[in-house]
Amino acid sequence: MADLEARAKRVLSPVLGHYTWVPVARGEGSWLVTDSGRRVLDLTSGIAVTPVGHAHPKVVAAVTEQVQKLSHICAGVALYESNVVLAEELVKVAPSGLDTVFFGNSGAEAIEGSIKLARQATKRQAVIVFRGGFHGRSTGAAAVTTSKAAYRRGYGALLPDVYMAPFPYPLQCPIKPAHDAEACAEHCLAELDLLLDHHVPPEHVAAILIEPVLGEGGYIAPPVSFLRALRELATRIGALLVFDEVQTGFGRTGAWFAAQKAGVTPDVMALAKALGGGLPLGAIVAPRELHAKWLTGTHGSTFGGNPVSCASGLATLEVIRDEGLVARAERLGAQMVRELAPLQGDPHVREIRRYGAMVAVEFDDPKQSKAAIAAALERDVLLITCGSHDQAVRFIPALNISEADLSMGTRALVEAVRATKVATPA
Repeated sequence: MADLEARAKRVLSPVLGHYTWVPVARGEGSWLVTDSGRRVLDLTSGIAVTPVGHAHPKVVAAVTEQVQKLSHICAGVALYESNVVLAEELVKVAPSGLDTVFFGNSGAEAIEGSIKLARQATKRQAVIVFRGGFHGRSTGAAAVTTSKAAYRRGYGALLPDVYMAPFPYPLQCPIKPAHDAEACAEHCLAELDLLLDHHVPPEHVAAILIEPVLGEGGYIAPPVSFLRALRELATRIGALLVFDEVQTGFGRTGAWFAAQKAGVTPDVMALAKALGGGLPLGAIVAPRELHAKWLTGTHGSTFGGNPVSCASGLATLEVIRDEGLVARAERLGAQMVRELAPLQGDPHVREIRRYGAMVAVEFDDPKQSKAAIAAALERDVLLITCGSHDQAVRFIPALNISEADLSMGTRALVEAVRATKVATPA
C-alpha cells in the first residue's frame, strides 16, 4: 500500500479535505493498523462514529449474522426485525416523550428531514440557527451550517429563511471586557430577541435548531440556562426546538444525550454517527403526535434504516448500555483533562475544556493546533482539529478505551506541543 495515497489522488475527488493520508488496513479496538504493521492510537473514533471502538466482537457478530440473512430491502417495501427493534431500544434511552423514529442514512439527512418535519408540522418556514453550528454539507444542511464560511463557498443561494443568532463562546465574543459564559449567554439571548424584533417575526419561525454542544465548531458547551431559555422561547412562540445530537449522542457527554444532561427536552432530535456503530445510519426522533403531522409519502429513504446498519447500531447500543460506558464517559473526560494539565501554562494554549468525554485544547493560532496534531501523529496518535479556524484539537476516544491507552494518547499531545513551536505574528 506504499502508493495508496498516489493512487487515491488519481481517482478520488479532491473536494474531500484530508486531515491525514494514513493508509489504514484494519482497526482493532482503539487502534488502527497500517499494512506495514504500524499501530496508531485512534482518538477520533471516525469523528465520533465508533463509540465502542473498531471491530468490537459483538458488533462484528451482529453485522455478520444480519448480512447472512438480509442485507437490504427498503423499509418502505417490507418489514424486518432489526429496523423495529433498534427503534424500540432507541426510544427507551431517548428523552421522555420522544417515542417515534424515522431512520435515514446520515446526520445531514437527519437535519434535512427535521427541517421538513418542522415546516410541515408548524406550517411555518423560518429556521433560526446559531453561529458555529455544524449540521452537514448537503444543500439544506449547509444552509444551516455556520461553523465555517468555506462550506458555502461557490454555491450561491441555499435554503431560504434561515437566520443566524450568536452562540455563547466567550473566547470569541466581540464584547469586551472579557466575561464568563453566563454573561455571554445573556448577551446572546438579547441578540436573539433583537433578531425576532428586526429580522424574522416570531410567528414565522418553524424551528430553533442548535447543537447542545458545538462539535465541529469547537467543542463549546453553552450554559444550561441558555438551552433552557431556548426551550422556553420555542414553546412561547410555537416553534419546534431541534437538537442536533449527531456528535453528542450515545454517551459522549456522560448522558445518553446532551439533552438529558442539560435537563432540556427538545421537540426533535437529529441523530447519526454513533447511532450506526460504524455503518451509515441517521435518525429523527420526536413525539408520535408530531410525526403524525408529517404527511405520509412526503419524505422517505431507500437505504434509511438498512438491516445491517440497524443490526450494527443495536449491538453498539447494547454494548454502551451493558458495559456502563455512559457513566464512564465522565471519568474519561476527567482523566484527559488531568493528563493535559501541563499545557495550562503554555502561552499558546487559550483554554482546555470538556463536556463529558468531549475534550478540546484551544490554541491562539490554527498553525499551532495543526502542528500539534502532526507531531502527535509522529508519535502514533491520531487526533483532529475543530473550531471555525481549526484552532482547537479535539479528543473523541472510544468510550471503552483503556485508561493506559488514553493516558498515552493525551500525553503524546502534551509532548507534541512542547516539541512544536510555530512562530506567530507579533
